[in-house]
Amino acid sequence: MKKSKISLIMKIIAVVASLYGMLQSLDHWMFFTYFTNLSNIFIDIMLVIFIIYDLKKVKYIPQGMYLIKFMATISITLTFLVYMLLLAPTNSQGFIGAYLNNGAGSLCVHFITPVLAIIDFLLFSEHYRPDEKHVYYSVVPPLVYVGYVIVLGHVFHIRWYGDMLAPYNFLNYGAPTGWFGFDLSLLGSKTLGIGTFYMIVVLLIIFIGIGTLFLKLKRTKKDLY
Repeated sequence: MKKSKISLIMKIIAVVASLYGMLQSLDHWMFFTYFTNLSNIFIDIMLVIFIIYDLKKVKYIPQGMYLIKFMATISITLTFLVYMLLLAPTNSQGFIGAYLNNGAGSLCVHFITPVLAIIDFLLFSEHYRPDEKHVYYSVVPPLVYVGYVIVLGHVFHIRWYGDMLAPYNFLNYGAPTGWFGFDLSLLGSKTLGIGTFYMIVVLLIIFIGIGTLFLKLKRTKKDLY
């Protein structure tokens, strides 16, 4: 089977899996405030665009589209890693149970779609010309998300889990540690005991690290041809 057909099939499966997984948990508008769902929507949009490119056999695709696809892939990669390394192992239903939750919808949005999207980007985005400067674009999604959460919490007075100013404890700047505090004795469901500013810095470093790795792999793959 030609590589183009394999890529097309992978993208279609990734989108279908993502949509199925999200529909299993879509029960309130707050659904659109969680990074997992937003990163899945982001990658779905880009995959659909590239599916259309494939079906129409478009010969020239702007590098800007590949760059946006790169950012979407970085975002879904973080969703994949955080769930696999932090959330699934500590889930009350166990590691396997965490993925099979909601009719295996969690498996779709946290594993199947991310893995297929990563493989598609690394192996099949052959016309993408990676540049070292592109790594800085990898921090755009997290910064936009943080800004989005702050606007929801501070401007529209949205609260998560009763009184949290963010969907996740590490972004909850309304906790006693605030933006720059540090008190690990407060570690719990509402805060990690580390100021939100420091957690954002860590998040950005992770995104840059993943972005650097992906770009290096892309450049290495190009050098092999």
